[in-house]
Amino acid sequence: MNFIHGNGPRKDVCANCGVKMGLITKEEATNLYSNEVANARLNLVSRRWAPFFWIIVLWNAWFFFIKDVNIWNWVVFGALLIITLILPVLFLISSATYTANMEKITPEFKRPDGH
Repeated sequence: MNFIHGNGPRKDVCANCGVKMGLITKEEATNLYSNEVANARLNLVSRRWAPFFWIIVLWNAWFFFIKDVNIWNWVVFGALLIITLILPVLFLISSATYTANMEKITPEFKRPDGH
């Protein structure tokens, strides 16, 4: 949630409500209304968290379907185990890249004086 900075009636008001109430203009809330920024953020977040979703799906597929197949049982189990153990490490290593990319797509916001 994106909040307006300030005191008085602007304090603790989200940017969307602030535009509706006339406290700020749409230009001051560009990161709220820009579809390009919203799509880029959604794309970046989904790329970061998608491997965890796929690991859960693949473990369920192994448990319900693949573990009964004698030839592929241990091969797929080993691959899933290795991927599951490596994924959190890669997640932590790539956190700086994720933060830098998120900072790159976020529009500049001039903080008001006193904040």
